[in-house]
Amino acid sequence: MRSWCQDGENRVPDPASAAEFINRHGIATLYSASSEVPNLYWAFVSEPEAKSEAKWDSPAGHVYGWRWDLGRSEAAFYGALVAKKPTWIAWEVLPVVLGFAMDRSDPEEQYADGLLSNEAIRIVRAFEGTSGVLPTKELRQRAGFPTGKAERAAYLRGVEELDSRLLLAKTFDVGGEGDDMSHALVRIKYEAQVAEGLRLSRDEALLAFLRRYLPLAVYFDPKVLAKHLRLPPTVMDTAVERLIDLGSAQRVDATIEE
Repeated sequence: MRSWCQDGENRVPDPASAAEFINRHGIATLYSASSEVPNLYWAFVSEPEAKSEAKWDSPAGHVYGWRWDLGRSEAAFYGALVAKKPTWIAWEVLPVVLGFAMDRSDPEEQYADGLLSNEAIRIVRAFEGTSGVLPTKELRQRAGFPTGKAERAAYLRGVEELDSRLLLAKTFDVGGEGDDMSHALVRIKYEAQVAEGLRLSRDEALLAFLRRYLPLAVYFDPKVLAKHLRLPPTVMDTAVERLIDLGSAQRVDATIEE
């Protein structure tokens, strides 16, 4: 609780401190998404289990506004990772996270094999010939999703599919003042980090992440973390056993007393 600023004494009061928090831990969600990952909202109120209100003039609304401060300053990578919720990933940690969490297969091959939807591949193809970043309106136009309720729903399904594979991320108007966000195709926008991550096997990347994550997390439940990182339990089990073999962790029985 102290490490994650949830002890009632330590807290994260502003965007600058939030950026330091993300870089210190390597990963953080905006709101509570997992018991195994720190989040900025509970760090701001310094209270675990605090409920959030969908109001601008509430603590949750205050933290929500940090997205633009953090995004415009490029404080960290912003995508949907932990339990498919908005997640900030420190640049230092991004390559290993991509190494274990990003879908490594070529989207065109997946589409040909029937593993990627028509909506998703249209969005991927829309980035051809670009820097890898497109505003939402332009992305919809290039991908062939005109205005209309049905088309918007199809577009959002494609975006969610790519988000869940960590193939798509969000970016902000760097150095600007607007509230607009754009979409980034990870393989183009973050080409160097992707290449670095893919040089590692999935097992190697996950092990590197856990060795960075565990000291500040203090403890974690492998089953829950695997689920929230959308990893097969066997992949997490292999990494945990390797941590134990290296002397970086030990397995304990967690008995919760009522």
